[in-house]
Amino acid sequence: MTDDEINQPMHWLDTLLEGGLPQVLAGPAGKAISRLIGSTADIPVAYLEGVARDIRDKSDARSAVSRAIAERVAEAAAQDPEVVDRALQSMVARSYRSQTNREAVAAVAVEDLQTTPPSPGTEGPSDDWMNRFERYAEDASSEDLRMMYGKLLASEIREPGKIAPTTVHFVSMLDTETAQLIERVLPVCSPDGVAMTAILHPKLSIPETTYIEQSGFWTAEKTFSMTFSEDGLIIRSFKNDSRGVALRGKPNSKLTVEAAVLSRAGRDLCNTVIRDFDYQAFADFALSKPEVDEVHLGQIQREKDTVELTSPIQLFPTRKESQ
Repeated sequence: MTDDEINQPMHWLDTLLEGGLPQVLAGPAGKAISRLIGSTADIPVAYLEGVARDIRDKSDARSAVSRAIAERVAEAAAQDPEVVDRALQSMVARSYRSQTNREAVAAVAVEDLQTTPPSPGTEGPSDDWMNRFERYAEDASSEDLRMMYGKLLASEIREPGKIAPTTVHFVSMLDTETAQLIERVLPVCSPDGVAMTAILHPKLSIPETTYIEQSGFWTAEKTFSMTFSEDGLIIRSFKNDSRGVALRGKPNSKLTVEAAVLSRAGRDLCNTVIRDFDYQAFADFALSKPEVDEVHLGQIQREKDTVELTSPIQLFPTRKESQ
């Protein structure tokens, strides 16, 4: 959702309300979203009126000293009204920009909640978590950061305590370039905290790998190994869904993949900003190794101590991998 879409005469929230949003935003979910968006009225007018009302309320309670100081400030302002006007415009612009960012984040969260609604029994984010989150969300000016923050908020609404405060802080430190790099590697990341960097295509350059590591998303230059059974079989899933792969190859041999280990923030993003795992890229890599004969993609079925792959489809290499 872009700034232009948010600023249309029909507000994004009004549009969603027509589609039955109140049911989605009942209870704690609605409280969290309301805290984020605040008033949906025209921001400059609302802001100016709020400032005026606040000034009136505080002025009524001023002591004689405070009023004297205020009078001196007013005299100085009267002598240079252009400075006061610029200061007011700056405050309004800053407030409007912050509100635009917060509402864009809220829009992503609402869309995500409509797809997977929270449990009616959830308590929603704590006040402490929301206090931190609000401060960071108002600076989310890029699409990538807004998307990440919106997904994090929706996840925390569904399962309070799932998203660490350090993850929210981590996202606030990302620049647009690094955020885009993280988006690029999410399809090779698994929920258990492994990023199979070797299967990524095109591969990351050394500086790109370093940028991601310096951001705190992962620790690079690790390896991940899978061992074939005595029957020459490996069955694995790399996402929290029913899909997975079955590899046939040399019995008792190992398939080793260059990888990175995700940080807590990295795992939170992997489990929140859901991206389909790139099983074809994995097949391209695996089939380039001498110990692997076949790769099949299908539905994993678990029964007691057995794991099977149902409705398998054989994957063939689409490119050559370097040995």
